[in-house]
Amino acid sequence: MEKTAKKETIVYGSFLETRIVKVKPVESSGKWANLLVAGQNMGKEAFLFDKIKRSFQVPLNSAAKGGGVVFILDNERRKHIEKYTKSFPGGMTQQEFFEKELGIDLNPTLKREENFWRTDKRGRVTLTKEGMTLNLSNSIHMLRYLILMSDTMHIAKSYDERKNSQSFEFMIINESKVTSKKVEAAKLNARAQSKYLELTRSDTEMVGFIKSLGRVVATNLNKEKFTEWLESEVLNELEKSPERFLQTLNDPLYKARIFVQEAVNAGALKKMSNKRFTTDGGVELGDLMSTISWLEDDDNQAAKIKIKSQIEMSKKK
Repeated sequence: MEKTAKKETIVYGSFLETRIVKVKPVESSGKWANLLVAGQNMGKEAFLFDKIKRSFQVPLNSAAKGGGVVFILDNERRKHIEKYTKSFPGGMTQQEFFEKELGIDLNPTLKREENFWRTDKRGRVTLTKEGMTLNLSNSIHMLRYLILMSDTMHIAKSYDERKNSQSFEFMIINESKVTSKKVEAAKLNARAQSKYLELTRSDTEMVGFIKSLGRVVATNLNKEKFTEWLESEVLNELEKSPERFLQTLNDPLYKARIFVQEAVNAGALKKMSNKRFTTDGGVELGDLMSTISWLEDDDNQAAKIKIKSQIEMSKKK
C-alpha cells in the first residue's frame, strides 16, 4: 500500500509590522539653525513657520556605485503571504508584495519617466512641523517608512540617534520603546531615591559613600552643617547619574575603595594621581584596582594591618 505524501505546511509571513511609529522634527539645530532670529532659543521647535515643508524620496546612488535609485525593496528572499497565496503559491518578494499592493512596477532601474520612485507622488513623503504617524500594518504607511529610513542623511532612525548628525531634520520614534525607556528610567530613579533615603539616615554611611568616590570629606563644619553638607554632596551624585550612584553603592569593592581613601587621608598611602598610589615608604602600587589587589594579597596582610592601625590613630586625633 502506497504511503500518502504529507502535505507541506505553509508558514505565512508578512512584509508589514504591527506597530506604530511617529516621525517628528529634530529640535532646532543644524539645518534649521539658520531659520532662528537673534535671541531665539535653539531648543524651540525646528519649524518656525507653518508653511515650511520638507519632501523626501529614495536617494540616488553615487556615480561610483553606478548612479540610479537606491534599492530599498528586497527582490530575492520570499515569504508566503496568505493574501496572495493563489497568485504567488511559491511565495513572493518584498518588491512583488508592494507591486501588488500599489498596482505598479517598482523596478528602480526603469528610465526616469517610468520610474515610480521619481515620478509617482506615492514615492515621495512630505512632512511639515506636525510630523507624521505611520501605522506599519498599512502598506502605504510601511512604504513611507521605508522611504524615510533610506534617507540616512536627513532622517535619524531613532530618538537616541537624533543628535548624531547636524544634517538630521526628522527622527523616527518608536513610541513603545520611548515609553519603555521612560518607565525603566523612572524605576531606576525610584531605586536611587530609596537608596538615598537609606544612606542619609547616617552620617557615617554618607561619609563612607563620599570616600568611596576617592574624595576628601570636609571636617571644619559643626554637626548640623556637616550633615547638610553630606546630604547635599550625596544628592549631587544621585542627580548627576542615578545609574552610576547605584553602581557605586552596589560595587563589590565598595568597602575596599573606602579603605583606600581612608588610608590616603591617614597618610598610610599616598595618592600621586588618579591612576597612581604608593605606600608611605614609596613602594609603587599602581592604580586603584592594583592597590586594592595588593591590599588583598595574603603576602601583604602585615602591611595592611599596619595601615589599619594608622587609620584608627588618625581618627582619634
